[in-house]
Amino acid sequence: MALNYKIADRQFELNFDPASSGTARDEAMGRAEDYAHEEWKEVALEAVYQAALVNEKFIVDEVWRYMPSGVSTHDLRAMGPVMRRAIKAGWICSTDEYINSSRVTAHKNPRRIWRSLLIDELGI
Repeated sequence: MALNYKIADRQFELNFDPASSGTARDEAMGRAEDYAHEEWKEVALEAVYQAALVNEKFIVDEVWRYMPSGVSTHDLRAMGPVMRRAIKAGWICSTDEYINSSRVTAHKNPRRIWRSLLIDELGI
């Protein structure tokens, strides 16, 4: 079902289609990853690894705490593809649990809780 509203002479389509929304998500994550700085992606992946070494469960807010200052990228949503890389590496897995972010710019948005697989694997 699509609803069209004309707002400020721009056409916006509200399209509710689960298959298309999944495709759009994957494409957006691909763009975020493609345009992220290479150094940032490597540092971010290391930050996920560090967070997973010391936290049985954590949200991405914890990963940001391991990011060094001075390393940045154009769009912080590029962390999504980094988390996917950590899943593929076998470091973390998703849970069905959520908690609100404490990062001010995230406006208390709900964040997925991730479970470390490193703690089990390394016996930490």
